[in-house]
Amino acid sequence: MGERRSSPQAAMLQLIGGAWITQALHAAARLRFADLLAEGPLEVEELASRAGTAPRSTERLLRALAMLGVFQEEEPGRFGLTPMAELLRTDRPNSLHHWALMQGERWHWEAWGSLMESVRSEQTAFEATRGSPLFDYLEREPEASHCFNTAMAELSSLSIGAIVKSYDFSGFQRVVDVGGGTGALLQRVLEASPSLKGVLFDREPALEKARQRMKEANLEERVEYQSGSFFETVPSGGDAYLLKHILHDWNDEAAGKLLRACRAQLAPRARLLIIEYVLPTGNTPSHGKLLDLEMMVMCGGQERTEVELKQLLADNHLSLERVIPTPSGLSIIEAIPV
Repeated sequence: MGERRSSPQAAMLQLIGGAWITQALHAAARLRFADLLAEGPLEVEELASRAGTAPRSTERLLRALAMLGVFQEEEPGRFGLTPMAELLRTDRPNSLHHWALMQGERWHWEAWGSLMESVRSEQTAFEATRGSPLFDYLEREPEASHCFNTAMAELSSLSIGAIVKSYDFSGFQRVVDVGGGTGALLQRVLEASPSLKGVLFDREPALEKARQRMKEANLEERVEYQSGSFFETVPSGGDAYLLKHILHDWNDEAAGKLLRACRAQLAPRARLLIIEYVLPTGNTPSHGKLLDLEMMVMCGGQERTEVELKQLLADNHLSLERVIPTPSGLSIIEAIPV
């Protein structure tokens, strides 16, 4: 017999129910079921006792997620981890625990509930539901800010190895990571090129964590820290400037201000390295096409095609030299000053 194929109705029902899956993963992450199962499978009653949950409801949640490959029912009423469930553990270097948390947080999913308003008017759905831009909201809400920043760091860490392997940084002397957060990318770049020095540019709260990171990695002597707004200016003296998942947060007008601030510091032989999704044309699958909706909903930014990136760069006195795909799905867009 041939392989049984899902009907269009069954496939559509699963897509429509995607919000159910998001909330199920959010609940499992919030309750830290993966951490509680880290040492081995447990009976539902024991797991519920440790988590402070109702046994029957716990079993129903895990049963649904096990159907999707997240957790596994080893025997009736006894659940353990799967490779996907391992990603919900908080002690894994490739954890997606906070990414799952953020997707199910009220401030996040309520904005997605207003996606239609963004489609109708191009108004940011988040601002329509919360009354202020995302980054202003995060400054006022420390818990949401921690969840957001940790989720971004988790997502970023998945691609750093592929980026460093796909681009030779050894020819540079001083690399400036603009909006580099806690320094995860800069750390790996410096480790791959022992003669290289780095500058981490971000807001002061992020730099505090970066200093600790670089100290633990024995890189503190090779890193300089500067804080400020990248819409106004960026550090001078670099021969490579990094923008990883920064440009996509902004519309073309705001992105142009950022690019011009970088362009003002670029020497003739310097390189601006923009690390983002480059959207393929047509029906070609790309996670970036869904992330593009996240940008539209949350902050008014966007993912871009190569044509759009080339035009955005040209409008701000930069020239696209080449696009380097990486195994992570992200690309390194290399630009030079015109």
